[in-house]
Amino acid sequence: MLVLNGSEDLIEALEEVLDEAGFQTKGVRVQDVLRGPLDFATLVRETTPAVIVYDISVPFDLSWYAFQKLAATPAAAGIPFVLTTTNREGAQEYTGPDVIELLLKPYDIDQFTRAVSLAAKRGAVEADAR
Repeated sequence: MLVLNGSEDLIEALEEVLDEAGFQTKGVRVQDVLRGPLDFATLVRETTPAVIVYDISVPFDLSWYAFQKLAATPAAAGIPFVLTTTNREGAQEYTGPDVIELLLKPYDIDQFTRAVSLAAKRGAVEADAR
């Protein structure tokens, strides 16, 4: 799993939750991917995530645009995304063919791990079909 979030505290918490659920998880600050020093394509190739968890944060429009840009990269092709956000009003537009789940915050841990597990299973089925 790859967790992209702006909060280091939340990255650590989500890494711990996902690790306890049996996933190998790498969390990075989304700012480090969008503005450097990390290259998204290299990060995806090195971590080979089954799922990418991405937080649509404030400012929502810029965060949504950044997500669309990352999701469109060839390195992310076929990798399902689980999106998280506090933006209830904008949540409807945060869906699409590559988004398996959108979780509105606050969400509970069981809901989160179920969404990631489901996304991983769907991604594996789609990969086998290719």
